Amino acid sequence: MSGHIAVVEKTFLVLEAMSELGRSATLQELAETTGLPKATLFRILQTLARLGYVDQDQARSRYGLTLRMYELGRGDGYEDLRQQALPVMEMLHRRFNETVNLGVLQGTHVIYVHYIETTRSIRWQVRPGVRDPFHCTALGRAIAAFLPEKRQRKLLDAMTPVQRTPLSPTDRASVEALLRETAERGWAQDDEENDAGVACFGVPMIEDDMPVAGISLSVVKSRLTPALREEIVSVMEEIGPQMARRPRLVSGGAGK
Repeated sequence: MSGHIAVVEKTFLVLEAMSELGRSATLQELAETTGLPKATLFRILQTLARLGYVDQDQARSRYGLTLRMYELGRGDGYEDLRQQALPVMEMLHRRFNETVNLGVLQGTHVIYVHYIETTRSIRWQVRPGVRDPFHCTALGRAIAAFLPEKRQRKLLDAMTPVQRTPLSPTDRASVEALLRETAERGWAQDDEENDAGVACFGVPMIEDDMPVAGISLSVVKSRLTPALREEIVSVMEEIGPQMARRPRLVSGGAGK
């Protein structure tokens, strides 16, 4: 026996591609991303749809991951982390009514593990399990800036400076400068560097001098007045030290 099952490998390739995209996609887009033949890809998507893990928008011929996929991931080992972060996340949501995110660093990406969405009609949306390049996001920078020097250097060595928007940092020197600024002030920001029309502000969650996660506030730029920006920065400066003094996690969920 070869020790692997090809269709299972292809199925996970499709799921990872959909998670990476972070949005619904056409069959053509997924075929280009995965390199799978359209016929094979179609059969996999139809099976996942029947099982409830993929939703098909018949009108637009697009496929997206469902909440059932997220529920499957609730056993991801991050529940303790979510519970630790929830009071701060709820406070930010109550005060600003903007989307609040919780994420962890995996490789050179930040993966979202929880969020509280704004009730406003115009909003920035993200789903748990979606990944973004760490260097483009306030969430990722908030974590990376406080890594031990050796681990941060290893992260930068592995980084591919993807340009998500025209404002994304595209070289190592720029990313290093952003991480230094973040470490000096204690919080991170990105201004349309990961998503056009969205500004984010983030703080790390630090345990035993090690960043284990980050919390960010995502604001649609059309609502970000100078006064609101000043208020958000003030709150970030206030909660940053609090997150660094948070108690030890009950179990090792954040250490994945």
